[in-house]
Amino acid sequence: MNKNKYISIAIDGAAGSGKSTTSRSLCEKFNYIHVDTGLHYRSLCHFFTKINISSENVKSYLDNNTLEIDSLIDGYSSLLQINGNIYNSDLLRTECMNQNVSYYARLPEIRSLLLSYQRGLPIFGLKSGFSGIIMDGRDIGSVVLPNADLKFFLHADLSIRESRRTADGESSNLSKRDSIDTQRKIAPLVCPDGAISLDTGILPINKVVSRISDEIISKL
Repeated sequence: MNKNKYISIAIDGAAGSGKSTTSRSLCEKFNYIHVDTGLHYRSLCHFFTKINISSENVKSYLDNNTLEIDSLIDGYSSLLQINGNIYNSDLLRTECMNQNVSYYARLPEIRSLLLSYQRGLPIFGLKSGFSGIIMDGRDIGSVVLPNADLKFFLHADLSIRESRRTADGESSNLSKRDSIDTQRKIAPLVCPDGAISLDTGILPINKVVSRISDEIISKL
């Protein structure tokens, strides 16, 4: 086994499927950098709504303004900076963000803006001293990191995912978000080719982490 091999892992799934919880546990276990791409889109959604730019006017704004995006490490997490600003979780997990993020995330301009940045994060993680990277989202294994060493697709029944969000104190229409995410023309939510599918409604979090850990160890 090559203990020094830098591993790239893609974890995809719908909202509430357990992507971030699973990813954080694995990153702490293996000293990997965690990239929650959902927060990238939430950060941009917050940025634009704060300056009263609707999703219909994003293209016009970007045609006339430059956004500087960069990374900051907080523990095991890579956080997105927009023009030097980082928005905390309290701002990004509001009902407003839950209701609007998918409308911004489906825009070709937004996805193009983030794609090259996200594809550069494995190198960023390596240079920052991590042993690998786990990136979670909705198009990681299919678009962002199609050549990832490992791909996983987490899923659970809608009722289970909704109950998780309610337990977290969040209110969001997951059915509507699922529809937008799976039907958008650019990088829709799909189970990527070659991905291992795991039902997190049946498997408890420790079993999901254990299953993925076994796959990681087999790659070392």
